[in-house]
Amino acid sequence: MRSRWSRRGRNVGVAIMTVMLTSACFSGASDASNSSNPSGASGASGGERTEQAAPSPTTSATAVTEGSSTSVPQVGPADRAAAERVAERFAEAANAGNAEEVAATFSPDARFDSVGRIYPSRQDIMDRFLIPEVLNAGGRYTVKNTRWDGDRYVVDYDFETGSGGRETFYYAFLIRDDLIHDVIGRYN
Repeated sequence: MRSRWSRRGRNVGVAIMTVMLTSACFSGASDASNSSNPSGASGASGGERTEQAAPSPTTSATAVTEGSSTSVPQVGPADRAAAERVAERFAEAANAGNAEEVAATFSPDARFDSVGRIYPSRQDIMDRFLIPEVLNAGGRYTVKNTRWDGDRYVVDYDFETGSGGRETFYYAFLIRDDLIHDVIGRYN
């Protein structure tokens, strides 16, 4: 019994540390005074630390997705319109079977998480995922719905292969400077 309770206590400790580290990351991103004080204390003397509220996702300079932290600037209306056009270009090129045009929508260091399968570069995305599973399969994306979720443009698709296979899923695109930098794909 003792080892079971020890493990449970250790797991609780790990969970508490994770919450504390996440809170510290958010606090550090939102408080300019922390940049001059590497200890993370804000105005406290003698090594004391004062707690700060975590910023809301819409005002934070840090976005947390799937357990990882990525620094991203806020997306304005003009940037949103440009991002939407890039996502449209991606689907149009894929539907046309044009691998070169599809690849041109991704940054060289793009990352694609397709239901937990990670492709860490444009080359991997094309060679190991989009060419064999979409383009060579005669896949066609049909947009069902779009929305913004923070800095990500989320597109719900119906997808059909040339052999009659059908799937419904979404891609949550992170698009900057007219290129796709990150995609999270999940089934609906």
